[in-house]
Amino acid sequence: MATLKDVAALAGVSMSTAGAAIRGEDIVKPATRDKVLAAAKQLGYSPNLSARFLKKGRTGSIAALIPSITHPYYANLVAAISEAAGKHHLRTLIMQTGYNADTETDIVKQINSAVCDGLILNASNVDDRHLKAMLGNHPTVLLNYQVDDPLFDNVLPPLSRNASVSFGYLAGRGYRHACIVGGYPLDKLTDDPGGRSPAIRCTIAVMKDSGLGDEHDFVECNWESTSAIAAAHRLCETDTDGTRMVDRYDVFYCMNDLIAYGLIRGFHDEGVRVPQDKAVFGHDGIYAYGDQFTVPTLSTMALDYDDTAEKALDMLVDQIEHPDMQREPRVERARSRLVIGESA
Repeated sequence: MATLKDVAALAGVSMSTAGAAIRGEDIVKPATRDKVLAAAKQLGYSPNLSARFLKKGRTGSIAALIPSITHPYYANLVAAISEAAGKHHLRTLIMQTGYNADTETDIVKQINSAVCDGLILNASNVDDRHLKAMLGNHPTVLLNYQVDDPLFDNVLPPLSRNASVSFGYLAGRGYRHACIVGGYPLDKLTDDPGGRSPAIRCTIAVMKDSGLGDEHDFVECNWESTSAIAAAHRLCETDTDGTRMVDRYDVFYCMNDLIAYGLIRGFHDEGVRVPQDKAVFGHDGIYAYGDQFTVPTLSTMALDYDDTAEKALDMLVDQIEHPDMQREPRVERARSRLVIGESA
């Protein structure tokens, strides 16, 4: 197996110069760097990243803690985190909690510098004060944790902007009466900081401001497609007065894309066509960055998963590289974009 000494000898440079060239340091002239890289390629040399991290007292790994690996939103997120981490020469360990606070607590208790150099935690079900007590100063970034006085660096989705752009678009297309589908209505919401309750409150407030509806224009269902199918069937039931709830609205705003896909399927079962009879709008953009394959394609607000991950990694690596630096927790807003499909 080739060593750095072999590469340096073949390139005719010192070991320190060869090492700097392979690390991409600016102190090495381009011609010298090219010569070193050519020698490394010829010899089949690859740097021992594990040894490099061990010298620094690090593992070279970060952990990403999410509720579900199979959910498309979180799959997109951890894929983006893994790619962003790779740019910093870090491996990513993926752990799932199953939306369970006890499981999340057990995993967090086991995380320390011997397991990973830092942690990215999405939509925590555990109070951040409890998290702080368990994690101490271990480098940590939270995703989608909505509190006024954060204890950790945090990357948030642009809830207000997403809702404003969405309802502005729908109003501009001529829709007159909207219904929100997904989660719990205002009178059942808890003080959950993990994103869902704040998102519902924000969406209802913006819908009211847009004139398209109010808090009564809401259909409760879980955050997945099966529950949304059942919700569509309920919307199409005929009341004792001969009316159907579905006929009150011309557009349905869904709190995530899985709800939107389920609603479209449920409407299809009942003979309600989308978009010919009713419009459906989603949120998250779980399939927005490839070829959309559904009929109809979905109109949605798509989170920029790469931007979310890069902002989280920048803050996490900064914490890892400067463990003794005292700073106030930072809050970044991820980017998003309107995706205009056929459903609305």
